Amino acid sequence: MRENLFQCPYCGVGCGLLTNRGKQKDDPLFEEEVVPAELKVRGDPDHPANRGLVCLKGLTVPQTLDKNRLTTPLYRPRPSEPLRPISWGEAYRILAEKLGSLSPDEVYFYLSGQLTTEDAYAANKFAKGFLRTNNVDANSRLCMASAVVAYKMAFGSDGPPCSYEDLDDADVFIFWGSNAAVAHPVLFNRLQRRRRPDSVFVTVDPVESETAKRSEVFIRINAGTDAVLLNSVLFVLYRSGWIDGAFVKNYTEGFERAIEEAKKYPPEVAERVCGVRRRDVELLAYLFANAKKLVSFWAMGLNQSVNGVYKNLALINLHLATGRVGKRGCPFSLTGQPNAMGGREVGYLSGGLPGYRSVENEAERREVERLWGVEGIRPKPGPTITEAVDLILEGRIKLLWVVGTNPAVTLPRLDKVWKALKKVFLVVNEAYADADTLRFADLVLPVQVLPEKEGTMTGSDRTMTLSRPQVSPPEGTKPDWLVFTELARLMGGERLFPYRSAAEIFEEFKRLTAGRLCDASKLRREELPARWGPPRLYELPEGGFRFATPSGRARFYPAPFEIADFDRERVLREGLLAQLGEGEFILTTGRIKNQWHTMTKTGKVETLTRHELPPFVILHPKDAAELGVDEWDLVELDDGRRSVVRAVVFGRIQRRHVFTYFGYPLSWVRDPVNLLVEDRVDPLSKEPDLKFRRVKVRLYRKTRMGEL
Repeated sequence: MRENLFQCPYCGVGCGLLTNRGKQKDDPLFEEEVVPAELKVRGDPDHPANRGLVCLKGLTVPQTLDKNRLTTPLYRPRPSEPLRPISWGEAYRILAEKLGSLSPDEVYFYLSGQLTTEDAYAANKFAKGFLRTNNVDANSRLCMASAVVAYKMAFGSDGPPCSYEDLDDADVFIFWGSNAAVAHPVLFNRLQRRRRPDSVFVTVDPVESETAKRSEVFIRINAGTDAVLLNSVLFVLYRSGWIDGAFVKNYTEGFERAIEEAKKYPPEVAERVCGVRRRDVELLAYLFANAKKLVSFWAMGLNQSVNGVYKNLALINLHLATGRVGKRGCPFSLTGQPNAMGGREVGYLSGGLPGYRSVENEAERREVERLWGVEGIRPKPGPTITEAVDLILEGRIKLLWVVGTNPAVTLPRLDKVWKALKKVFLVVNEAYADADTLRFADLVLPVQVLPEKEGTMTGSDRTMTLSRPQVSPPEGTKPDWLVFTELARLMGGERLFPYRSAAEIFEEFKRLTAGRLCDASKLRREELPARWGPPRLYELPEGGFRFATPSGRARFYPAPFEIADFDRERVLREGLLAQLGEGEFILTTGRIKNQWHTMTKTGKVETLTRHELPPFVILHPKDAAELGVDEWDLVELDDGRRSVVRAVVFGRIQRRHVFTYFGYPLSWVRDPVNLLVEDRVDPLSKEPDLKFRRVKVRLYRKTRMGEL
């Protein structure tokens, strides 16, 4: 066990970071005790996720630890009164009284992929095992839900089928709706370092991202139309005789139905709907058929959509059709948060239970009841977070407990969300006094962050890392697992919550994974980092594959095209952009380089904010000329009911599209872009359509950069 190791608390790559605390005496950075201002960080050369690499956000983690921290609970007795300091004992009494006065259906928990596995496990057990409510969801609903559902449908489990080791001998890398150079920089830099003369990087995106700029091939696609292009590639593979017939026959099922759907999207349809060239479709098909080893990465560009699950499945279909699951390739969903994988392992979404179990499966539900020593876990998934907002406004949910996330900026239809946050009794576990959601809070509990606390996290390729405390936490703060443990004990749950340390929770969590696909029962904390499962999850040691489906075969699915804001049939006949009226554009969103999510942490680091542009949108220069807009002018984006104002930056973006950052905090803008984003969701994953909105763009004010 390395005392000076912790996992980076930002994206899902899962980088191991070493500090100047507790290292060997001959290390020139050695210090016995350090404070945040003196903490230094570097990449761990022995960690399998990053091999010594580290991004600027990771390097500056120490600079976030002593900025505007909360150190005492805060309480607002009445909505008209300000928050005032109270003791932890008083905070627990208020919570116990509130929870005791409400039915399980009137309480809701909204968790985070930034929690440690122990934190998420304790919160999930408190809700589903102690209070007997499945009213639990996490901000993974906003990023990974579509990938989770598609993985389960295709492979029987959402365990990623490959590992980082598969990146080292691949020759073709496709980034589809993923700006990995910004959102997962260490992974992207790892690929760049091992790039060979025969390597091919392909980016499919509406806007020329940092990833696209560093790719051999950039395919600009109309937002929301990915399923059409992916189906068209499958059509070309089939027409060209490039299907891996042996793999399809021996290890899959459902191929014919998928092909029948793909036949509806020949290349001329993709040209018309997606705005791509026929040769782009044919090139993608050629690469899938002829690469030595092909790895596809995707992220929010596919997930955050009303068509998200089918977009995911359409990409997985290409891998199944060409036998690219295993030694010849991998479909690799890039996890957005540092422990979204661990959260899924503990079952922290509304229908989950620990060990990749479901509340809907009676045998799995009974098994967890036996292991927890409880009865009455509910068999029906609770509402997702967007559904919970509606239930709050209807008066059916009366207490919302937010843990480690910032829904006042990140959820869709923020005008509606803000009304809900004002109406509900809002409890927030938070580390920073300036977090946006605190504006609406009734009770605030000050908690610890990495690397102040101990806990495990699981990165994108199933590698678990144990983070050890590197500095003393601010006095008066607690780890989230302890908050739920102490409250449960106060409410009579001593038997269910006997924990005295995060290590005890981890051992219990391990027992609940025994015999499951995500079996971590043999892993020892002191030997972490280590990955659960083999490097290739579904590949058999003796050769061949067995997937986690009832038949043991991977499943093809027809992946129909759906789209919001437009008539689907007219889009297929006439093209997407032909449906736009005068001044209308398609709005899409993403991340900016040096910031993470809503800037609650990274926005405090001068190194990261010094060179940031004012809140901006990217616009094609020709579209700007038609609007009479120059660079740095202010434009208004309007969906007919709400509007936001941003400065214009020119860029290579698909015509009649506009791009902006989703994570500006309320201290930077009064009008977050999620005011415009509707709360419609994918019908299977319930993930919101966060990257696609039809808006009007008009000049708001002529200006110059120096005036902003």
